[in-house]
Amino acid sequence: MCPHRFPFLLFLFPFLLFFDLYCLDCAIIASPLLTICFVVPDAAISTIRTKRIAVCLLLFCITHTHIKKKMSDKILKHLSDRALNREIVAFHGLPIPDNVVRHDSPISLSGGRPHYGFYPVTKISYEFLDEPFGEKTTSVEFNRLEPDHEAKLDLKRALNYGPTQGHSQLVKFCKELLEFTSKPGYDDWDLTLTNGSGDSLHKVFNLLVNPGDVVLMECYTFVPVIHNIKAWGGEVVPVAMNFDDGGLDADALESLLENWSTGPYKEKPLPKALYTIPTGQNPTGLTLTEEKRKKVYELAQKYDFMIIEDDPYGMIQLGKYTDGVENPFTPGSYTAESFVKERLPRSYINLDTEGRVLRLETFSKVFAPGTRTGYISGHSSLIKQIIKHANCSTRAASGISQATLLAAIDKFGGAKGWVEWCIKVSKTYTDRKNVFLKTLFSSDAYKKGYFSVREPKAGMFITVELNFPEGDDHRLELEELNYKCVERGVEVVLGKNMAFTPEYAKSAKFLRLTVATQEDDAEIVEAASRLANSFSDYFDQ
Repeated sequence: MCPHRFPFLLFLFPFLLFFDLYCLDCAIIASPLLTICFVVPDAAISTIRTKRIAVCLLLFCITHTHIKKKMSDKILKHLSDRALNREIVAFHGLPIPDNVVRHDSPISLSGGRPHYGFYPVTKISYEFLDEPFGEKTTSVEFNRLEPDHEAKLDLKRALNYGPTQGHSQLVKFCKELLEFTSKPGYDDWDLTLTNGSGDSLHKVFNLLVNPGDVVLMECYTFVPVIHNIKAWGGEVVPVAMNFDDGGLDADALESLLENWSTGPYKEKPLPKALYTIPTGQNPTGLTLTEEKRKKVYELAQKYDFMIIEDDPYGMIQLGKYTDGVENPFTPGSYTAESFVKERLPRSYINLDTEGRVLRLETFSKVFAPGTRTGYISGHSSLIKQIIKHANCSTRAASGISQATLLAAIDKFGGAKGWVEWCIKVSKTYTDRKNVFLKTLFSSDAYKKGYFSVREPKAGMFITVELNFPEGDDHRLELEELNYKCVERGVEVVLGKNMAFTPEYAKSAKFLRLTVATQEDDAEIVEAASRLANSFSDYFDQ
């Protein structure tokens, strides 16, 4: 070795030692670089510059792997004991010694998978609407066998046991959609399909929560989630909401965390995670600003908790109420790109640089709830653990549901086409909301000041706040108002029933309403009229 190489060697020694101990996964890349630096004769290397480039590449490989490992270690410490102890016991596909030569055409006697000849279905045909409540349709067929089975899922595989993560075609689409709408802020991310958001929530809390762990969530929320946390022995702590500032109160969250050791929860450990619905929040319909999301994420970094971002409603954007003014989502108003850029709120996972966000999405709200298909995205080390859980519980999402979704995706035209479909869904929801609000705003109850409306920017829910007399406990008033609604023939959700502590149940003076379920505009008008009359019945008595 030429003398000028020794300074390089001395400089690299600590890095090489670290490489031996921690970075074996990049050995394939690093080995030829080491050869260039210290073995290849000078005659084979034209310039010292080339050697320096090789050294820099080597250091990059080592440093990049170290960063990935540190990131993974930092994340994995948040896992529950059951997740860390979960092992998958394989009974087929076991390792084969190197000296055993595999047969070129093996015949399986191992897998309990029926041959597709047993399936009584040879073809499925779909007729897809071009827009919600429309009439024009497009046909898409799924056949038993497809010549290009890598590109298109066929019934041979859709009707059989599928890969736990999901069929590759749908996983690929979900990744493309996520990259297009809310690309994570780091490279080492992945996703897995689930059996809908309920299944996603079950798996995420199983992944994170040990007995005694604390999970934060908005004081008004989708309360069935709480049972997923308590089932694993976790405890739930409410975070105040600011109805005038988009939902979760980031300042209240900061104060809660700063004073944790002296506050009402001082006997509990610092929070393990925050569960939040930041866009079109259920039940309030509120959407948190990007500024507040950044503050919440910074608090997660400072106090080292995970963020579980539940976003079933984010692709349903709503225009501001207008009477007789054109809907902002009329055809041609937005391209897929401009809709994402100008209308979609920035996701927590897009802000995330540390892998501390798990994002939950679903096909239920913009396609069909009965498909029971959603997906979880996050750091690859977390997704691997969730797939482990699925391997010993639900296994893969329904193959028929995946085939149905892929048929729709084929019809719409990939990720951008899917976003264009969501623009049409947003237009329809905006139209329905405007019909509903116009009826409410023209009612005597509204003109008399009996109620006010929190107009949503996204999602399926509208908050109506009742102007009850001043007081500390409005639960009885809400119940009596509900009786008037029942008598008038209109069903509502009481705000107090979306609180999980008596304190916030007492202060709830609102109803959760939706225009998602009605048959047509006439039924929406009738529902709004009955609701307004219920308010008059209560306040005029």
